[in-house]
Amino acid sequence: MRLTELKLEAYVDIMIKRKGYNYRIISQVEYVDENCIGVLPIASSQQLFKFREDDKIDVIYREKDRYWRWENVKAGIATRQDGTQLHVFSIQKNAAADNRRTQFRLDAGFEVTMKYEVENGEQLIEPVNYKTPELELEDAFKKLDNRYREFECRAYLKDMSEGGASIESDVKLEKGAFISFSIDSNVGPVFLRGVVVRVTEDKEHGYFDYSYGVSYIETSKNYINYFYSQQRRLLYESSNNTD
Repeated sequence: MRLTELKLEAYVDIMIKRKGYNYRIISQVEYVDENCIGVLPIASSQQLFKFREDDKIDVIYREKDRYWRWENVKAGIATRQDGTQLHVFSIQKNAAADNRRTQFRLDAGFEVTMKYEVENGEQLIEPVNYKTPELELEDAFKKLDNRYREFECRAYLKDMSEGGASIESDVKLEKGAFISFSIDSNVGPVFLRGVVVRVTEDKEHGYFDYSYGVSYIETSKNYINYFYSQQRRLLYESSNNTD
């Protein structure tokens, strides 16, 4: 896919790998040319996220049921004539198809302690023009966290994929709620944080009342190692099953 085919006001996923963590941010496309995507400024309060030279950044765009991924893009900040700013991503080559439907889902089937975040009523201020100071990514996420109070509950982790999970709980959450949990594993503690994108209620047949589809926005670096080690284990067990 060529950049010029990307529609203005569409939304893109910005995937960032930094210091052993993976971050996912969604922003709206405001500018496109043959070599660049410009999105609404990614900010917390009045401070812009500051990308680093050593960040590994991919941009993903969904077109109906197809996903397109531009890999290893370079991030920067551009100021428009009216003084407003955009985060911009320089693209070196055309996007490759990124078929998320074929992602392997890993059956989990165990309980975890789930933390969920409830908004405390404080509102973030929209970023303002070129005077907006820059802020490191980790600090910005902490500032976003200040909007929420955190609680804990029992939950059942049903399955996982590279980009999300299915999890059940008796706590009622809405779409857009933030949840997080950790897994003890043979590669060390695995941390996962995500946003609820699907809610299903079943108070008659399920052990837990609510089922949630979660899309990750932050994972510890060892999550992929854990995910693929469990995948290999299941494939090995199934190939040696003589029943």
